[in-house]
Amino acid sequence: MDHPRFKCNGCRRDTEFLWLDQIDTPEGFKAYQCMDCGCVGVKNVVEALHVPDDSICRCGKCGGWMFAAVACHTCSLISAK
Repeated sequence: MDHPRFKCNGCRRDTEFLWLDQIDTPEGFKAYQCMDCGCVGVKNVVEALHVPDDSICRCGKCGGWMFAAVACHTCSLISAK
């Protein structure tokens, strides 16, 4: 089974994450556990290492990473104006 790869906020490694699907999270975000250090947190799915750079950009409102083709999940979550 392939696991998504992200940069961990705990150990700072580019590593595999185990999604914690039993934890309810807003659209565009997922709870995870780092498979190296065990750190648990929430990641914006656009930050996955397999996402091509040409399909993401910075949001002009909040500065977060977003998929270029859809509305910013972070702005939706924080109701940025």
